[in-house]
Amino acid sequence: MGAGVRGRVIQSVPFLILACVLLFSSCERMPSLGKAKESAYLYEEDYAAEELLDEATVPEAAKRAAPAESDRGETGVPLAEGEPSSDAGEPFPVKADRRRVYSGYAKVLVDSVERKIEEILSLATVHGGYVESVYEHTVIIRVPAEKFSAVFKQILALGETLDKREETYDVTEYYTDLETRLGIAEATRERLYALLQKTTDVEERLKILREIRRLTEEIETIEGNLRLLKELIAFSRITVELVPRLSFEEEARERIPFGWIAALDPLYVSLPVLRGRIDLDLGDQFAQFEKERAFRSESADGVRVRVGTAPNDPKGDGEFWQTALAYHLDRYYGEHVTVEVGRIRAVLLTSKDREPFYYLVGVYVDGRKIHVVEVFFPGKSALQAKRDIIMEALAEMRVR
Repeated sequence: MGAGVRGRVIQSVPFLILACVLLFSSCERMPSLGKAKESAYLYEEDYAAEELLDEATVPEAAKRAAPAESDRGETGVPLAEGEPSSDAGEPFPVKADRRRVYSGYAKVLVDSVERKIEEILSLATVHGGYVESVYEHTVIIRVPAEKFSAVFKQILALGETLDKREETYDVTEYYTDLETRLGIAEATRERLYALLQKTTDVEERLKILREIRRLTEEIETIEGNLRLLKELIAFSRITVELVPRLSFEEEARERIPFGWIAALDPLYVSLPVLRGRIDLDLGDQFAQFEKERAFRSESADGVRVRVGTAPNDPKGDGEFWQTALAYHLDRYYGEHVTVEVGRIRAVLLTSKDREPFYYLVGVYVDGRKIHVVEVFFPGKSALQAKRDIIMEALAEMRVR
């Protein structure tokens, strides 16, 4: 290569790094479930940046490192073998398959709680599932999604059904967004590796290496979220609450004067509707289920965050409702501590189990409404790992 040509290649390196960064920068944010329009907009920006990069003075080695145009789908991500390309101009390839997360809840009146717990554990094992947790009168199992309906029917047949709920979350758009971001990030990183081989300038090599390191961290985050989502899709959760026929606690709950407090349940949705909109950013360790009537989010280790709305009746402030929560729920738990974070007044409850779970219930008073925050920690390790993250998010929570 002549000196003039080598000079032009070296001069083009900063522009190429910038083009690669532009290619992936619009994918930095984690898209929420159901934000297909926003994802399509980000996709168009990414594709425009990619075209700009291809038209630049990219060294031939860098072009060869990226997947060939004939091997790409509409998103610029390499197509799997046998996968048809899309010529319809859609931002994402259209597929018939939908990805869904299934969950069920059953409240069953039984004669012997202990015997029925053993039967439920056996059901999970026989059908290729596993036991997520067992508490005093509650069992949570995971079963393969294709076995969900059959297992749920068998659980309802264990006794007299007092309550049952089945829910489905369509996570197709969220899953596709993650796959698209991952493909673009990996393709961009490959181009940077190719550029790294073409330049001998120390400063430029350091810049490229920093960008490769950043992309690698982003790829690991996206892969972690995909693994979490695949687990939620593959294995459906069934929560079973077993009620003994002589249940004094159930009778006591019916005497609580505030209906929403009586209905609080650490293991299942208590307040299914959120009146208004909230800003609550829990970070990349939580998968948020949107397009629902209430706020719901979950981490890989089973920590669940929910926000619903109850009437502020009788009209009280945060301290009033915090006191009411502590007074009426204390008898059902081993101990409690009061917590104040931002505008939220809360109570952290510890279950009576040998290996207890933890249940945070807080109120955000908004005029005639109360936004109730519920956080379920399945054990001490989950509490220690996620408490600070959740507290920081709750401190910044805003209602719109």
